[in-house]
Amino acid sequence: MRIAYQFLVIAIVGLFLTGCSGVKLANSYKSDSFETIQNQKVLVISRTPIEDVRKAYELEITRKLRARGVNAVASHIAFPDLKRIDNKTVDRIAKVIATFRKNGFDVVVLTSLKDVQEQEVMQKQGGYSSLMDYYGNHYVTLKGYYDDLNAPPRLPPREVPEETTYRTETTYVLEAVTYNLALEEEKRLVSVTTAEVTDPDSGPAVRKGFAKIVADQLK
Repeated sequence: MRIAYQFLVIAIVGLFLTGCSGVKLANSYKSDSFETIQNQKVLVISRTPIEDVRKAYELEITRKLRARGVNAVASHIAFPDLKRIDNKTVDRIAKVIATFRKNGFDVVVLTSLKDVQEQEVMQKQGGYSSLMDYYGNHYVTLKGYYDDLNAPPRLPPREVPEETTYRTETTYVLEAVTYNLALEEEKRLVSVTTAEVTDPDSGPAVRKGFAKIVADQLK
């Protein structure tokens, strides 16, 4: 369990320190009760063991939601002492939900780093040259000017040694789950949004890209 926790911390740090603008929507689900969250006060919670990462993501998501007219508040601001429940029980969860609702939060957006996927990708370089080289630049450029009988001689294909390399692609899967705590328990889940980013290389862009996707899906 501790090893899994340490791996999660390393993955989150890697995602926080790096990033790119290529965050894309992977999946989106909205229940029949989705419309019930409209015009409601929203609490944004980012699940992560790293406090600075939690604050950064919560602030970015609330900023995007507020720009769309949503009354969103970051959990570290609304509840500075809020901690993750390690030993979950029905009573403890009910107590937390009651605290949220008592403070006017019926809607909760819970975000997390859902998964880290690694894939080995093969790349080949070399081998036969392009079609342009095969036919000769002059013939391809003036295609249609010469007929088949009078066309300049075709050059043989140029072959160079083929080189195969392997590299590892890392894809981070981010998830945002929205609950309406005012509904019956079986109807509380109103939306799930999943986003992916592969081999990130610029930190704030991942955060901003994910926040935009979350806000877009909650409009």
